[in-house]
Amino acid sequence: MTSEPASQQPPKVALEPMDLNDSVQFDELLRQRVICGWNDTASIIGGWRDEVAAGTREIFWVVPAPLAHLESQQRFGGHISMVNQISPPDHELANPDKSVLHITSLFILPEHRKGGIGRASVEALERWAKVEPYGSPACREITIHTLSRRYIEDEGDEWRGLWGRTGLPTPEKGTSNEDWYLRMGYVKWKEEPRYPDTLPDGTQIKWLASFLKKTLP
Repeated sequence: MTSEPASQQPPKVALEPMDLNDSVQFDELLRQRVICGWNDTASIIGGWRDEVAAGTREIFWVVPAPLAHLESQQRFGGHISMVNQISPPDHELANPDKSVLHITSLFILPEHRKGGIGRASVEALERWAKVEPYGSPACREITIHTLSRRYIEDEGDEWRGLWGRTGLPTPEKGTSNEDWYLRMGYVKWKEEPRYPDTLPDGTQIKWLASFLKKTLP
């Protein structure tokens, strides 16, 4: 198995390539996706397995350093994925030649959400993006899209006020994923409606997404 490239400091996490042909790993990923709350069916996980086989997706277990000695799935503290194709095709987000790779499906189990595990996972994935066959030495950018910070920070019925219509709690200011990625050196280059949803009253909406990217050394 290919080893993760070395980092400058002792790592908080290691990323371990996932084998979804192994039923134990398949079931553990499904369990974690159910906790996550979306993309949480066996058919979706099976589709990801097919994408890995086709070479369009790479998915990794997040192994926090304190769990690295364990032999079972108990060492899997979360998962993270990168893709070189998306639908519809958009080479600004993901390019089949692996010059641009896209982060998706980052999830850390609640009991491990401390001490910078999420940040360390993204930084580790950035290193894997340069490693064949998972990424490519020619990879020059990593991209991500996430919910616009405006729903967290901006007042108004169409922004923070929208949470009241969903039945979900309104997030605290200062907790947006967009700002989290900006602190890691990602740069926003556009916003556009991306995530379709149906509110409890039947209204159909599309949540605004922010698109961010980071140039790799």
